[in-house]
Amino acid sequence: AAGNVINDYFDTRIDRINKPGQVIVGRTVKRRVAMLGHLVLSGTGLVIGAFVAYHSGAFRLVVIPAFAISALWMYSTVWKRRFLIGNTVVALLAALVPLSVGLYEIPKDLVQHGFAMVDHGGFTVAEVDLYIRTLWTAIICYSAFAFLATLVRELQKDMADIKGDAADGCRTVPIVLGITWAKAFALLYIAVIVAGVLALRMLFLNDRLSYWYLGVAVLAPLLLSGGFTFGATDRKGFVLAGHLMKFAMVTAVGYAALIRYTL
Repeated sequence: AAGNVINDYFDTRIDRINKPGQVIVGRTVKRRVAMLGHLVLSGTGLVIGAFVAYHSGAFRLVVIPAFAISALWMYSTVWKRRFLIGNTVVALLAALVPLSVGLYEIPKDLVQHGFAMVDHGGFTVAEVDLYIRTLWTAIICYSAFAFLATLVRELQKDMADIKGDAADGCRTVPIVLGITWAKAFALLYIAVIVAGVLALRMLFLNDRLSYWYLGVAVLAPLLLSGGFTFGATDRKGFVLAGHLMKFAMVTAVGYAALIRYTL
């Protein structure tokens, strides 16, 4: 939330060109109020992150929310206008969301429950180790999906916003290399995501629920997003492709609620 606020704060000029009817900072919300909101939201996020890190037994993990706050500020002020850096930073922050779950929870889960599973639950050390490795595999898969899907979404957004970004001196992929290359990168990343989901479904998630859910709710919008990206010629087309990508990201997250019914 803080990242969205500070991004709107510094993107007023760009937004007046790309989406003049949706400019909030400087119109609906005063600039100093927006900055105060950013500071309050960032501070609250840092406190919550520190609280969870402390209770997970690894206070050093407070570096994660601290890094996120700093990265979001640098993205909005500097990195967004640099070639590839802004896209990569946003993708890394998205990948950190599922990864943070593992970093915060798995060590504590292992300490509290792992040894109890061996001592009292009739499990062997090897079985507990397999359980932990399975959790990490799922988390890494989600992080990889988040990273690649966010890269695609960022490219789609850059292609939609090329007019305003160019006026503000940004050096995004479509500005530096052209729309054709930006489309090619987006389609390549989509192809990698689709191939990865298909491989997971074929090798590990071959039950009927996973087959239909991943096919209809995840793969279909991914392919549609790729199709609209390829055929888009104006801002409206790229925005629609981006909406489909965001839908695929939401449904992919939703699959986590179904995993227990597939095992």
